[in-house]
Amino acid sequence: MNIKGAEVRFLSILNKLKRIENNRIKSLDGYNYIRPFLSSNADIRRYFYGRLNDFHYVEKSIEGRTIIDAGCGSGAFSIMLGLLGAKRVYAVDYIAGCIDMTKVLIEISELKNVEVICGDIGKLHLTKGSVDGIFCIESISHYRDYKSFLDMSSRVLRTDGFLIIRDGNNGMSPVIRKKNYKIWDIFENYPGAITISGHQKGEGYYLNGRRNIIRSEFPSLRQDEVETFARYTFAYSKERIIGAVEQFMKGDFTLRSEYSYGQCPLDPETDCYMEQLFNPKVLKDELRNYGFKSKVYSAGPSKKSLRVLRFLWEKLSPMTIYLPRAFKIIAIRERK
Repeated sequence: MNIKGAEVRFLSILNKLKRIENNRIKSLDGYNYIRPFLSSNADIRRYFYGRLNDFHYVEKSIEGRTIIDAGCGSGAFSIMLGLLGAKRVYAVDYIAGCIDMTKVLIEISELKNVEVICGDIGKLHLTKGSVDGIFCIESISHYRDYKSFLDMSSRVLRTDGFLIIRDGNNGMSPVIRKKNYKIWDIFENYPGAITISGHQKGEGYYLNGRRNIIRSEFPSLRQDEVETFARYTFAYSKERIIGAVEQFMKGDFTLRSEYSYGQCPLDPETDCYMEQLFNPKVLKDELRNYGFKSKVYSAGPSKKSLRVLRFLWEKLSPMTIYLPRAFKIIAIRERK
């Protein structure tokens, strides 16, 4: 695996994107994931080597393998995997704007080994045992049904195949829990644009999104009914909102779901959670039920120059896991 050659090509691809980026590209959902590191070659290299840290022990084992990038976002990591010699990369995302951004990068790179799939990662239809590895980087916290993702991973991975999960919503950290609760409350209830802890929120908010769905689907409802039903359908997808309101209108409130501080909201339009918290040790135990043997690591600094500190930080994970924003789980599919 030629890391230096892949780095040079990756720089070339992203610099070409910078030269051709236009309003259409900038409007894509996936662009928000790639924009922060496009300002300079140094930032692009920082991203590149930061993502190499996600390989951990499999860094030299990508070449010739079939890989899933679960929640590909901008598609930049999928392109990296393709450049590093993967036989086939499945770039999967639920959001059409992320898939469109990935397609732009594939066109620029002219890679033939990256295939995009738009849809629910938990319903991915690939042959049993046909995949060598899965990377789930900063995406599991958005899944409405993450257990279906674990089930899919168990099914499609070959024996000894790997699943790497890294996420910046470490529920074992008191600091992160407090921060996420505030972010969740703003995305659910705050009616204006704001940037908080690196998250850019537009004018829309989830409560109002549910109001709009209810007004559109049930135009005969009074405004006070719309307001009540919007509050009674917290963390519901569009389909579930419609079904619940139909029951509410019949006087059946068994599907009532209301927001309270400390609950993660769900975007009713995309059917994705804002960002759930995960206890990595609990997630490790759940992975065992799906046939995985796994280890939990406290995610250390990503800078290449701090790799010694990162090594020590990960080795001390039983103690350091309570401190950082992010955690990493490396799981191996065992023979049943």
